[in-house]
Amino acid sequence: MKEPRCSVATGILLLLVFNGVGCAGFQGLKRFTGPKYEAETKSWQRVLTEHGGNGMWLVTRGYHSGDDVVAITTASALSHAAILDLDKRQVIEAVGKGVVATKLEKFLTESHRVVLIQPFGFDRDKGLATVARARSKIGEGYDFLGIVGLPSDKRWYCSELAVWASGTEVDKIGPQNVLHPKSMLKLGKVLFDTGQRDGQPDK
Repeated sequence: MKEPRCSVATGILLLLVFNGVGCAGFQGLKRFTGPKYEAETKSWQRVLTEHGGNGMWLVTRGYHSGDDVVAITTASALSHAAILDLDKRQVIEAVGKGVVATKLEKFLTESHRVVLIQPFGFDRDKGLATVARARSKIGEGYDFLGIVGLPSDKRWYCSELAVWASGTEVDKIGPQNVLHPKSMLKLGKVLFDTGQRDGQPDK
């Protein structure tokens, strides 16, 4: 059973905060499966191996119900964020059950779109430090109140974890300080964007 990236409670909280977008006719993305989509996922892995680095960010649009809620309530084509650990072929991410390490292939398979971002001021040592900081939080809980502007320093939502691990201050009080995944595109350089999954390998 796949772990949802956001629980129903998360969705309700998000709807309360981001009520500027209506949900009439809302439905989730169709999940694509089959050999050509598996080949597309492998092409994404190759690109990340060639152009990615430890501590870079992966901002995605996923297929989970929580991703659907985030996308619709923030009026964004992106819904989730994680830290790349290229050496271990994993990502560190905050999901409904808390902070976890996930195999990169699994993470990409469950993504409809992936954007690779190099944070501003990034270098190899900072990237390794980012991974170490993120890994130090594995096992801590999901920051449900953080997504409404009441963050905890012992819990994390996805983009909060990624940006904190890179050395930027987070946990500011107030809904205006909630850090959406889409906002991360302004905090670094986009190195690769898969676009929407279409079954065609990317280079």
